[in-house]
Amino acid sequence: MNIYPYNYQPKIQKQAETTVQKEKESSTPRDNTEFKDNRSFAGSNPQVEYSHQKTVNISNIVEDFKKTLAAIDASEEINEEVNTYLKLVDTQAQKEKPSSKIIRANLANASGILDEYITQTLNKPSKVVTDWINALLLQKIDYKADKPVEKTEPPAVQPEENVFSAPGLPGTAENLAVKENPTGKKLEKLYKKTEILVDSGKFRQALLNYEKLLPEAQKTGHKDIETKIYLDKAYIYDSNRDYPPALENYHKAAAVACEAGNSKIQAISHYNIASIYDEFGQVSLALEHYYAALSHDGQVDNLKAQANTLNDVGNIFSSVRKYKTALDHYQTGVSLTRETNDLQGRAFLFSNIGSVFKETGKDGHALKFYRKSIECDIKTGNLEGYSINYEQAGDIMNRNNKPQKAYNLYKKSLAAAQKLDERDLSSRLIEKLGQNNLSY
Repeated sequence: MNIYPYNYQPKIQKQAETTVQKEKESSTPRDNTEFKDNRSFAGSNPQVEYSHQKTVNISNIVEDFKKTLAAIDASEEINEEVNTYLKLVDTQAQKEKPSSKIIRANLANASGILDEYITQTLNKPSKVVTDWINALLLQKIDYKADKPVEKTEPPAVQPEENVFSAPGLPGTAENLAVKENPTGKKLEKLYKKTEILVDSGKFRQALLNYEKLLPEAQKTGHKDIETKIYLDKAYIYDSNRDYPPALENYHKAAAVACEAGNSKIQAISHYNIASIYDEFGQVSLALEHYYAALSHDGQVDNLKAQANTLNDVGNIFSSVRKYKTALDHYQTGVSLTRETNDLQGRAFLFSNIGSVFKETGKDGHALKFYRKSIECDIKTGNLEGYSINYEQAGDIMNRNNKPQKAYNLYKKSLAAAQKLDERDLSSRLIEKLGQNNLSY
């Protein structure tokens, strides 16, 4: 399978008021070249590289299991069942001489429950969590916890260490720190100052500020600021790939925006929730939130955003080979781009339509839509899309035993890729030229 579905707007949108500006700044569309039917829940596995450790402590396994559970966002009942077994693991691990047999059994039970949920959600067998745990338990495990079990729940927003310890993130800004509980106009002023911290990447200080601003916004009924704070916090976590707190804050932003009747922020929140589920292969949940985003964008006549979301939904159906449904979504998106004169969006939709026809063996139709996409790419100066479309057209010529035409198309694609310094794409094209014994 050789489909290159695109997402042509940035996935993460910090807040409704800055969305338009960010779209204008993004001159190069984001290209999702990995096949979405290769996605799995494995993406929510822990971030710790256990293979490089001599001994794995059970506390790390439990902690990362909880992060996986939060990322999957199962029902409350499933969460309770899984956490029951994880608490038993914690209790056993606190003992002077913990029983590895009891700990393994409880981890197996927790894994089985989660895999059953994943199986039902995706409608296909899954053992991803069980396999992950089994792989970990093959290594040397220290079954005695190296940290005590927390007796109380952490604060609603506790900055995650991995978000702020990443290299390259700017430090705090003392002059922009919130030093007292603000009210009224001062609340709005301090929120705007904190936005500057977010935009400049000073995430630690921004979250500390939001911890003081959020209770005041809630107490004084400033739902617009409360919603923006949740959305900004979600952005911080999402941009650092810390998905559990990102999802939590997107959901809170959507809920408060619903109370305030703010369809625009509801749409952004649902879209970004869907994007995370999409990345983790949770098709049903992704579609649920994509469709919610479509509905809310429709209430504010945001046709451009609707076209973007329809493209994403079409990509999901393409990845599972439901091509008729995919085409329906892509073509609806195309009609919306005509109303907004969105050539960039139309280019990606045309390309994805071409890829569907390519996969179903309708090469003439595929070439027609790749050509339409290239025309839009030329007008918008999108060299990346231009390159990929020519590559796809070259593939069609190659499989139809037209090597010279394939050569011409690959060469055009390669020239654009090299201008962009797209090394992976360039290498792929050079390899294709070499496989066909064509000079480059």
